Amino acid sequence: MGELLETDGLRRRAFLLGSSGAVAGLAGCLSDRLDQGNGGGNGNGNGNGNGDDEAEDEAAETDETEPPEPDFVVGSSAEADYETLQDAYDSLDSGDVIGIESGKYTVQPDVEYADIEGEFLTKTYTYVGESDEDTVIEIVMPEARSFTVRGTLHFLLGDGPPGFWNATLEIPDEIEYSRLVAYDEYDEDVEDEYEDETREAYEESVMDLNYCTVNGSLGGPTSAHESVFNDELVHELSASECRFYDVVRGPSINAQDCRFYNDLRSNSGWVVDSTIEGTVGLNNVLLRDCEVSQGINVTGSGDVESCVVDSKPDSNLAIDIRSEYSATVTECEINGSVRSNEDGAFIDRFELNRFESSSSYIIDGAPATEIFLNVFEGGDVRITTDTGDLNSFPAEELTLYDPERQLGNYYAEWGGVDEADEGVLETRTLPGEDGAMDRFPLANDDIEAYAADAAEEEEDDD
Repeated sequence: MGELLETDGLRRRAFLLGSSGAVAGLAGCLSDRLDQGNGGGNGNGNGNGNGDDEAEDEAAETDETEPPEPDFVVGSSAEADYETLQDAYDSLDSGDVIGIESGKYTVQPDVEYADIEGEFLTKTYTYVGESDEDTVIEIVMPEARSFTVRGTLHFLLGDGPPGFWNATLEIPDEIEYSRLVAYDEYDEDVEDEYEDETREAYEESVMDLNYCTVNGSLGGPTSAHESVFNDELVHELSASECRFYDVVRGPSINAQDCRFYNDLRSNSGWVVDSTIEGTVGLNNVLLRDCEVSQGINVTGSGDVESCVVDSKPDSNLAIDIRSEYSATVTECEINGSVRSNEDGAFIDRFELNRFESSSSYIIDGAPATEIFLNVFEGGDVRITTDTGDLNSFPAEELTLYDPERQLGNYYAEWGGVDEADEGVLETRTLPGEDGAMDRFPLANDDIEAYAADAAEEEEDDD
């Protein structure tokens, strides 16, 4: 499929990690998020999503992913076992690997009635094509005489999910693959039939998608590697080296080395080493080493670390905080302003960031309870917290400096900075009705050096 990511345009800046326990905590958070969300497949279409403790290494090794050997082949050559994909589907046993020669094929899954939302797939397969350019699989909406097919297709506990390799998938809007997690509530005998390990693997299983192009959406939990998604995606996803051309949203999105050409919204997960050309909705998500082209809406807790964040289109706004959340933004380049001037709209901390904006005030309000070791260029900082609302910003918790390291922020627009100054300056009272004070404003913008020096002093004291 060729190289999916274009890294020449990335403008990431490397920062020194001198932020005592705060940055270390973020590193631990990343490890936890990776462990929780790394539901990759096992290469045979029955992904077990076992959450490897070394998820980053595993993701880096997926370039060597190879498809399983086909049990049977579909095509027009003399070596083929079946001429049509439907004949192979109807004849073979669930779990077989079907190789598919170049061409376009259709397959209509067979389903059984289920007294729940959707139907049971009678069997599932792993499909291995020649390439996404040469092999096209069109999935046809199932039919049944005795009941109305609703389109949510539950793969069974003993069969596991389908898997797809090296193919373009044409999927109708009505189809959604899904596992039935609470399977024992539907069939009480299933606990006796399967071992606990089998049940656990099923409840974490995902569909495998490798080197594919997807028109439509599988609709269910998916692990994808080096694949292209052309339509909106709304389901659980773990992806590496993929492209997404429409909006991506879901209950959990884990992505590494991916490019999103539209908005990204998830209710949990992590996104690392990726480019998002739309707007990111930060909601229980870890965003690390990413480039965000159209700003961030903070709609939940989360962390943004070592990212480049540009402002929204036709706006100087880069980070829009919608309410009170346990979130941090550290070691980022933020090209735009922060909006948080509504009652109760703030996060925990801004630290080791570089802000640059043409706005008069990069911060106009109170976006976090802790704001220190940041660089503000092109605009100043004005603090206003007194809104009179019971849910408004807790002014008594605001600190514009780290009291332990005795380091505040660098304000390029502040007249108190002199080119000859070094180290830490005298107290600065910031603009705004609160009279908020930075007791240790920085004389220059080398915040990495300040953090490193503080770390060395802490080591000497120990």
